[in-house]
Order: sequence, then C-alpha cells, then structure tokens
Amino acid sequence: MAKAAKRKSKVNKKSARVSSQPKAAKKKAAKPVRSAARTMATAKIDPLNRKQYGALTPGLNVRDIRRAAEFYANAFGFRLRTIMDTPQGAVHAELRLRESTLMLSPESRERNNLSANSIGNTPATLYLLVEDVDSVFNRAVTAGAKVMMPVTDMFWGDRVGQLSDPEGHRWMIATHKAEPTEAEMAEAMRRMSEQQPSRAAAAAAGSGSEY
Repeated sequence: MAKAAKRKSKVNKKSARVSSQPKAAKKKAAKPVRSAARTMATAKIDPLNRKQYGALTPGLNVRDIRRAAEFYANAFGFRLRTIMDTPQGAVHAELRLRESTLMLSPESRERNNLSANSIGNTPATLYLLVEDVDSVFNRAVTAGAKVMMPVTDMFWGDRVGQLSDPEGHRWMIATHKAEPTEAEMAEAMRRMSEQQPSRAAAAAAGSGSEY
C-alpha cells in the first residue's frame, strides 16, 4: 500500500511539471513549419519591377554589344549589370546609370533590327543629365563619339552638348544650370536664333521644348 501511494505521488508530480509549461512554448512547438516553396509562392510581386527598372527603359540595336557597352561605360559612366552570351555571341546586355537602365540588342538584318549606322541616321535622341557636362562630353569624344553640337548654355536652363556615339545613336549630354521663366526662355531663344539660327533650331528640336 505504501509503495503504491509513493508511485502515485511521483506520477502526479510529473503531470504537474508537464502542465506547468508556458503556453507560449506549447503553442510554438505545435506551430507547423511552412515550406520555402509556399513562402515564395505567396511573396508579393511588384508588377512594375521597380527594383530593376524605371518607368521607361530604352533599348538600342548595336553591331557589337560588348564594344558598345564598353563605350557607354567609359564615356558616360554606365555600369554593366548583365550580359547574355551564346555560342554565336552576346544577345542581350543591360547597363545601369543611377536609376536608369539601358538595354542593348544585336543588330539582325534578318529581323530588320538595324543599328543606327546601318540605317544611316536615327530619329531618336537620348537626353542624359550629368553633374559636369563639359567633362563627360570631352570624355565621350576621347572614347570615340562624334561632335554634333558643342557644349552651349541653352535657353531652357541646361548646358548641353550633342554627340553621335560610335554606333550612330545620338545623345544630348546636359547639366541643369538655371530655371528661367517662360518669358526668360522666349527671350533667350530669340537672341540665340538671331546669333546662331541653325544651332537654336537643332537644340530646340532635340530638347522637345515648345520654344
């Protein structure tokens, strides 16, 4: 009888220890582990992919992707983010400059994807803002760009020069210098037209200004 009572007392003490565990510990032990696949499936995808791209990403057809990427890095400060190679050569490249991405694709006559040099001209101009337009402009010329318009203070408040890169694509390199009113811009445009009519017309066309 005494031994039975003693065994019963030990069992009761063990039960008391189990029941005295914190509720949080019990709850944690009972929580199921979510699989990595399920976590990835439920992750929210940004439809605008803002981690990788801005609102607008230009894509240029070039004859030589690697050589073009090297020029844009040396001349304008782009950084090569990715390049896709095949046994036939590079088929895609992406470069980054601050928040902007530039895509490069190989010229393909079969698909009528021609470079600006093959066409003989380009209807598009890329407007690139930099800290020091004179420095970047001169660096680009040294790297092989052709001067289309020397660096000049323009009527809309930017100091701008225009280049054609070795692939034939046109760039306007600019540094923002002032914020003139509409009346001040109109007056500056009038003075520029009197002094250099052809340069004023070309600059206005390239900038997209209403003046």
